[in-house]
Amino acid sequence: MFWKEKVKFSLYRAILIASTLFLLAGTLPAFAAERIVLIRAGATDDAMWNSAKKYFAGKGFSVAAYDQARSIEKQIETANRVNRERARFMLILDIVPSGRSDAFIAVTDAKKANGLVLNADEVPGAHALSSQELGSSIAARFQKKVKSVPLFMFLGMDLPAVFVRLNVSRERDTETFDRLYDGVLNFTKRGSKDERELKGERRDQAVED
Repeated sequence: MFWKEKVKFSLYRAILIASTLFLLAGTLPAFAAERIVLIRAGATDDAMWNSAKKYFAGKGFSVAAYDQARSIEKQIETANRVNRERARFMLILDIVPSGRSDAFIAVTDAKKANGLVLNADEVPGAHALSSQELGSSIAARFQKKVKSVPLFMFLGMDLPAVFVRLNVSRERDTETFDRLYDGVLNFTKRGSKDERELKGERRDQAVED
């Protein structure tokens, strides 16, 4: 008789543990927030900039935010900090208060270079394909075309990067951010990755001028 009670107790205990683990699992996040980088460019004011950061954080992203560099030395310093973030991609945002919504989207004109050690102006080219895909996905939501430009703020950045100038109405900023986010979401859903990341070859060393 004693062994039957012992079996019942063990079974009850196992069910209790399993139930507790199930409840705890329901309270844990399904996955860690994906890391992205936002760079404030132009004369974007604090209110608009804070709105953009809060918007993307509210969408579940882990946001690292920086101001644009004003010198080559500061740019290299910022690039090295950004590259250590291990972020999925970077958006350089120039948010302009306006009476109507509009957008200009650009990616680096750098080409993929050969060699293990690249100059700062060659580094963005390693992500040219992913940057183009992200830029095209965003541009489609605004019915625009992507431009390729030698933008200073791409210098040394070792991740997919897109420059976006947004004309935003203060009363309808969320609507414009929604369109930007839709483009980003389409890119992330496709699971697009840089060619070197697929091979596990992302650089870890600091960028040099």
